Amino acid sequence: MALSIWGAITGTIGTLFGLLGLWLRFRQHGLDKAKLSSESSFGFESPTRNTHKITIRSIGRRPVTIEAIRYFVAPRGKWQQLFKRWQHSNGRLTWTQKLDPEELTEGKNADVPISLPNGLEIQEIYKAEVIDQTGRRWAVKWPSLSKLSKIATLEQIESFEDQNESRICSATGYRLGEKFYLETKFNTIPGRTGVTCGRSFLLMDFQTYLDKYQDIKQNQRIQFLSAEIDDIT
Repeated sequence: MALSIWGAITGTIGTLFGLLGLWLRFRQHGLDKAKLSSESSFGFESPTRNTHKITIRSIGRRPVTIEAIRYFVAPRGKWQQLFKRWQHSNGRLTWTQKLDPEELTEGKNADVPISLPNGLEIQEIYKAEVIDQTGRRWAVKWPSLSKLSKIATLEQIESFEDQNESRICSATGYRLGEKFYLETKFNTIPGRTGVTCGRSFLLMDFQTYLDKYQDIKQNQRIQFLSAEIDDIT
């Protein structure tokens, strides 16, 4: 009886160790595979320079050589939406950004600036994928179109320009994604209206932007043109 019980116990333990060993081998096999994690980010340094990029990270044991990024254009109209997959599979409604091949080993990452051709706007892209040297495709974490239109686009909000015989002052306001940007231009040498300099302000919210714009337009503009001040701050 005791031998039977002991045999059952050791058999159970052996089974458990066997399952544990199988799980460890399966886990090791998974770790040994190539794996990429990619996400997009969007921002601006100025109205003429964005910082839109895709960050690609290698989180698998095997190296991966990346060669391209493929962007998918949101279908327009009912018929394009209906045959979206067919069009994508035939190379339509897509744009491929070729890259210089780069090998990513475990723990290494690469930042790839997003580059689109003229006529294709960032807010038209609804998803993206990274393509490696073997042709395998890796999904990129990408925001919704509604979110993208807020964080990845810019627009001019308002502007003014004023001058007298010796001085010029102007300001232009922009929305850059979810932030605001104010660009001023003014000349600091009386009598040389063609020589201008400027100062820019990156502001975190609309109310702060509005307060700054109104201060420049209603107060500093007048002071500068009357030579009470020589700078816009």
